[in-house]
Amino acid sequence: SAWNFDFVALICLSTLIATLGLMQNSAAVVIGAMLVAPLMTPLIACGMSVVQGNGRLIREASRSVLLGFLLALAIATAMGFVIGELFPQSGLTPQMMARGRPNVLDLGVAFVSGIAAAYATARPNLSGALPGVAIAAALVPPISTSGVALAHGDVVTSAGAALLFLTNIVAIVLGAAIDNMPQDGIADAVSDAQLNSNVNGNQWRA
Repeated sequence: SAWNFDFVALICLSTLIATLGLMQNSAAVVIGAMLVAPLMTPLIACGMSVVQGNGRLIREASRSVLLGFLLALAIATAMGFVIGELFPQSGLTPQMMARGRPNVLDLGVAFVSGIAAAYATARPNLSGALPGVAIAAALVPPISTSGVALAHGDVVTSAGAALLFLTNIVAIVLGAAIDNMPQDGIADAVSDAQLNSNVNGNQWRA
């Protein structure tokens, strides 16, 4: 989850692939970008560190995600300007428009992806499932969409895609945190919730 040369290289490459794929309206190319993107690792680290109370890891992982987002957004915006100048007839494709209108289903997909990623990360024999989780989470394509839309002056689509990325990372971190909670901690939380419910119910009847 550290911000280093490998992380930067993968962010740059995945953003280039995703942006070109979105501009071609090619789902296959966009899927390839999802597999290259390195953002899932720091997000899983954030979820784990929340449960463990590891402030240092939270700061390091959050820094990687924030800098990765800013770098990817800058690359996508620059590509949007350049390709827009070279090919004036190019515009926002259906792939981009879909990512500019996030909904509750996108939030659900990200949440389940966070749980699946944390579960597979903690079990080396399930590492083969991680590429599928990366495809489901789709972190870099929304950033690319936001940058290209911004370059085309479509602020609404750009903001929608950025919101999709934000909701995705929050849902993934939350899902990873829940998956990494100790079983006794989950049981205690459920018991506390039931106790509070019973107390409130008794007070209401009184």
